[in-house]
Amino acid sequence: MAEGQENGIEQRLRQAYREERRWYNIRGASRLTLWLIALLAVAFLIDWGLFAKTQVSGITGLALLVVNLGILTWVYHREWGQYLKSYDSLTTALEVEKRHPELSSLLVSYMQLKDEPELHEGNISQDLVKAMRDQAIEFSRPIDFKDIVDLGQLRKIGAVAVVLFLIFSIAGIFNKEHTGVLFQRLLGKDAEYPTNTVITGTSENLTIRVGGEPVITATVAEDGEVPEGGTLFMKDKNSSETVWKEVPMKRNEDPTNKFSFKLKPVNRDTLFYVKIGDDRSEQYTIDVITSPQIESVDIALQYPEYMNRDAGTYDDLNLEVPENTTVKWTVRCNTPVSSWEVLVPSDWGEQTAENKPEESDPETDKDAPKFRSIPATLDEAGTTATFEIPVAKALKYSFRWTEKANGFQYEDVQYGVKVTTDGLPDVDLIEPREVGYATVGKVVSMEAKGTDDIGLDKAWLVYSLNGADETKVEIFNFEGDTNKTFNYSWKLADNLKELKPDDRVSFQIEVADRHPDREIHLRRTAPRQLTIVTPEAYLEWYRTEYGSQIEELKRSRNQELAAQKAVTQIQTEEGIEPVKEEDDENE
Repeated sequence: MAEGQENGIEQRLRQAYREERRWYNIRGASRLTLWLIALLAVAFLIDWGLFAKTQVSGITGLALLVVNLGILTWVYHREWGQYLKSYDSLTTALEVEKRHPELSSLLVSYMQLKDEPELHEGNISQDLVKAMRDQAIEFSRPIDFKDIVDLGQLRKIGAVAVVLFLIFSIAGIFNKEHTGVLFQRLLGKDAEYPTNTVITGTSENLTIRVGGEPVITATVAEDGEVPEGGTLFMKDKNSSETVWKEVPMKRNEDPTNKFSFKLKPVNRDTLFYVKIGDDRSEQYTIDVITSPQIESVDIALQYPEYMNRDAGTYDDLNLEVPENTTVKWTVRCNTPVSSWEVLVPSDWGEQTAENKPEESDPETDKDAPKFRSIPATLDEAGTTATFEIPVAKALKYSFRWTEKANGFQYEDVQYGVKVTTDGLPDVDLIEPREVGYATVGKVVSMEAKGTDDIGLDKAWLVYSLNGADETKVEIFNFEGDTNKTFNYSWKLADNLKELKPDDRVSFQIEVADRHPDREIHLRRTAPRQLTIVTPEAYLEWYRTEYGSQIEELKRSRNQELAAQKAVTQIQTEEGIEPVKEEDDENE
């Protein structure tokens, strides 16, 4: 067989392979183009309609690109890559045999035995091989091997791919700003799509004091679309809720491209953004600086010296102390402050030249009480304040801080210092109790008891003759005891040399505590009075008093006997055996 005829079959198989390869290339490229256009369209809708409008970070565009590349890689492998195989004559011959079954495997056998058999394959008849080759050549001569594929099948999908590609390209050219932004965002950049309304400025991040009422403003470009109103979106920064609260923003009359909204008092960190027309601002934060919070309190109490008490401590800003106690506060808060003032009523205590009253503005707060401030000493960190105040009367006070970072000023709640006054001492003259008579040589035996909440100092005998001026004689030293009973014997003649009958002697006991205001911290007993008589008259009075006491004892005894008789009668009537009293006398 001619060598040219053998090469003809081989050449025709190669042409068939190239045709098949062209068919797979056209189909794969068309399908990949359709997928690419669809993915770009979906990516644009997702990015423009969701990510861009919610101000999601540019990293999401990069993630979208990775997803799309992953899908395209899968499509390429499934629709194109797996069919791109190198030429193999036997495989191509099989494809031709599938298309033309009338060849009855002659073409495949021909390709398998196209070379001369080796010497060791002597069992194969070469005449038979040549006959088979001749037959294969004869039968394949009228067949077009390239018809294993039909390029006409790809006209529709190819046309659709070309048309969509042209439409998408033209749309991209006419909307090159959107197209450019899309590709920038897919590369992870924070680009923004063009809008009809362009927000050129907003209030951005704000820092306010707790309870502040910030005004959120936004300005749009005048050469763009300026709508009648906008929308302010807000939510609590630390809230897990995803729903944003919407409030309308009105357009100002002048300038007409500015929008604003005044918030009600804000007490928590808040996120917000503004949407005007088809444009939307970035997301910003309102940071709320809360009032400093007191973390610890250390109060030292220095009591008045006369109390003779060790220094005390306290850990509560509301406290109770004895009057004239010097109170030293050491208070620590959680926020650094640049100044710490103690506010006290302007009419309380003594004022120094540097602590003049600071009155609240009468026009803004006519009912506010007047106060003055006492500056506290701050440590270097600005968190611990120390101040000292002598407290002589009840005090209401509060703190005023100036926050260091932003200069916001806050006032604390009111606290109180109750003052317990040092009460007057008490004294009781136990003996003698009643007014009586005495002779010139009378010795008056007295028993008295003194009490005080802090400590007693001394006791005096205070007496006068016939209503004349009083004379005071010290008779006892309590030495700080708070409860003490003492005795004192007073011989009248020792202090009253000129006593005579019919004179009247009035006396009482006076005690004082250790309070510095000694003149007012005194207390006396009720006065007792003695009338001076002759010894004879005194004996007569004594007999009369003795007789009246005997009569009183008799009356008491008779009443006791009558009561005992009545009890015995009742016991007899009730059948109760009377209880015999034991004889107290010794036999």
